[in-house]
Amino acid sequence: MGRRRGFDEAVVLNVVRDQFWTTGFAGTSTYDLMEATGLGKGSIYKAFGNKHDLYVRVFSDYCRDLVAQAREQLQGGPKAVLPSPMARLEHYLVSLASAFAGESPHRGCFLTKVTADRAGEDEEVAQTARRAFDDLADILAGAIRDAQDAGEVADHVDSSALGYLLLSVIRGIDSIAKADVDAATLEQAARSVVALIPRAEPPRAEVCPPLKPARPASATARGPGQRELEVRDERGGDMGGDDELEADQSGAAPRRT
Repeated sequence: MGRRRGFDEAVVLNVVRDQFWTTGFAGTSTYDLMEATGLGKGSIYKAFGNKHDLYVRVFSDYCRDLVAQAREQLQGGPKAVLPSPMARLEHYLVSLASAFAGESPHRGCFLTKVTADRAGEDEEVAQTARRAFDDLADILAGAIRDAQDAGEVADHVDSSALGYLLLSVIRGIDSIAKADVDAATLEQAARSVVALIPRAEPPRAEVCPPLKPARPASATARGPGQRELEVRDERGGDMGGDDELEADQSGAAPRRT
């Protein structure tokens, strides 16, 4: 049975991460880590390896937790924070903008900081950062696909491309917040990018063709009086035509009965 460590590993790792977060890899010495953790040099090396090993360890742990948090905030189903996929997406982006703006001092995201500081010269750091970015973009793309399935976002939208676009906006807000841009501006920027996502068109209501107007009853039904007039027309005049003919033949006035 191995000897039990006399320290809480999770606590030590959090302290080490905060030290690197504040002073960076190059600005942190092993003696800085010894002072921050209260551990001797031998204990640190035995438990975690050298400074670079410890740096990669805390960075990997941070990326894992960041991805898990994004997945939890944007997932659907019974554990969803909000029923609408687009509402969840907006809530997630605005909450990040608010968090970045509310920091004092503005340290920003550890993923952003480490990527800027070390990814260009440290392949292991670069690979870890790339996996984290890919995972975050995929989660954001999944939120867009959920919105498409819910009829909130247009079907023609490329969810993968939009996932990386949203991730780029988040990283940009993170950087801008360090210049002390106010929270209202950053939050509105997050809302605006969500508002620019093409929405699905609402279903069109079926339009029935107009009904032909009914013919008036007088055009189809003929009463006795109308029939009598038709008979007169057919005989060349009104019912008095016979009297006029009789008068012409006898020279006498027509007799009326």
